[in-house]
Amino acid sequence: MKLRELLAKIANSVEMPNPEGLDVTVTGICTNSHACQSGDLFIGMPGTRVDGGEFWESAIASGAVAAIISSQAAAKHPPKEQLSPETGVCVIAADDMTTVSAQTAAAFYNYPAQQLRLIGVTGTNGKTTTTHLIEFILAHSSSPIPTALLGTLYARWPGFEQTASFTTPFAVELQQQLHLALKAGAQMAVMEVSSHALAQGRIQGCP
Repeated sequence: MKLRELLAKIANSVEMPNPEGLDVTVTGICTNSHACQSGDLFIGMPGTRVDGGEFWESAIASGAVAAIISSQAAAKHPPKEQLSPETGVCVIAADDMTTVSAQTAAAFYNYPAQQLRLIGVTGTNGKTTTTHLIEFILAHSSSPIPTALLGTLYARWPGFEQTASFTTPFAVELQQQLHLALKAGAQMAVMEVSSHALAQGRIQGCP
């Protein structure tokens, strides 16, 4: 997908400073500047201590073709003239990284949450038990429904299982997981939704 096409699908972004860079092809999304690969769009998320967007130059050096970072990170580490337009790098500053990251990931992965039936379980206690019970019921009904389970213990769907890092993944990882589950044949997704996830907007992009 062309970066220009991807940006057209999201709101609240501000282009800077290289229009030519909007024509690059984005083949993946990364949020870890050291893990970016050739063709990736780097999304630098602000944290409680460090703003990941401050490391956009490292992401570009690792192969990213463009970066979306917070306005604060862009002000602190502005794009250098030599990166624009000769190398075709586009750095985009956004005021609301929570919304922009979720919208960007949802658009890049073709809105998987809109193609799955979603069940979110929240509350102080019992989320893990409840999601597992729902998964079991769906799998053992008279017409079994292929289901993805995302929660504290692991993320799993038909043919795949891995240990979870968070009860509810951040928006970019969540959209990627829903995309992979959909590709694997899942028709539903059951998720634990923590209070932190709700407060941090991690499930934006999920209807």
